[in-house]
Amino acid sequence: MRTRRVVELSAFGGPEVMSWVERPCPARAADDDVLVAVDAIGVNFADTMVRRGEYRRDQPLSFIPGFEASGRVLEGPADGSLAAGTPVILFLENGGGYADTVVLPARRVFPITDGLDTVQAAGIFTQGVTAWYAVHRYGRLGAGISVLVHAAAGGLGGLTVQLAAGAGARVIGAASTEAKLEVASGHGAAEGVLADASTLTAAVRSLTDGRGVAVVIDGVGGDLFAPSLRALAHNGRYIVVGSASQQPAMLDVRGLMPRTQTIAGFVVARVADEDPAEPARALASVQQAVLDGALRPRIEALPHTEVARAHELIESRRLTGKLVLTFD
Repeated sequence: MRTRRVVELSAFGGPEVMSWVERPCPARAADDDVLVAVDAIGVNFADTMVRRGEYRRDQPLSFIPGFEASGRVLEGPADGSLAAGTPVILFLENGGGYADTVVLPARRVFPITDGLDTVQAAGIFTQGVTAWYAVHRYGRLGAGISVLVHAAAGGLGGLTVQLAAGAGARVIGAASTEAKLEVASGHGAAEGVLADASTLTAAVRSLTDGRGVAVVIDGVGGDLFAPSLRALAHNGRYIVVGSASQQPAMLDVRGLMPRTQTIAGFVVARVADEDPAEPARALASVQQAVLDGALRPRIEALPHTEVARAHELIESRRLTGKLVLTFD
């Protein structure tokens, strides 16, 4: 019987609950299924939430974490659209990515553009596509439009700053320390503000002559939500891309009407459900932007055996880029 290595959660808890175990390898069950040998796994903050049992209220056990990976096709779909050996990016919307071999439908398997390797590819799907939607689909950023980007030195925030600046927007980056604001500046932020709930609104309004920003892209939430909303201009768009604070954000909707503001949140899977062209279209744009040098992801690779350390690093909030686990 063919086997594979996986991280299978049998209990929720700290990073120590994760270890690699050997399990039977699944076979293709449908004509459009693809069997892939995994080269690299993208590690996300959401993975740490899954491990703690905080991602979904009905989170099951046992469960294999991981929403994105990359590798090479072992067995393609019956229609021949993905030949054996094709390097691919995998979108595992229901988890299962912490494994050295996976099976998933062809609609969630995307060829890697020539010029990118599988480690790069594993680090750009979730954050790259989310940033692309935030900037282009929901934020509708363009030349001269002002935007406040939270966690501007992080993996998602850094890519968002780069895409927004590339679109010609005026980016104000928010981060927790001066050192991280320097990183955000390197990504293309024109100005920076400390992510301090007590000073944020005044700082942003001071930089915008009292008007506020046209767009906020927020992956933090919690106590930064209300002051960020107060820093949003009339007719402004507030885009929620995450909740790294893991704290509730309070909203008094009475303020939206007189200021004609909108608030939108999304996840990649739901965008893909409503638009059959996605996420392939956004991913193709992200890959090309990386090849062109317009998007410069900061990727750190660790051996897959260091999965617990990867989670510890993410939860430390000290990272300024993306972590990827690799197989030999």
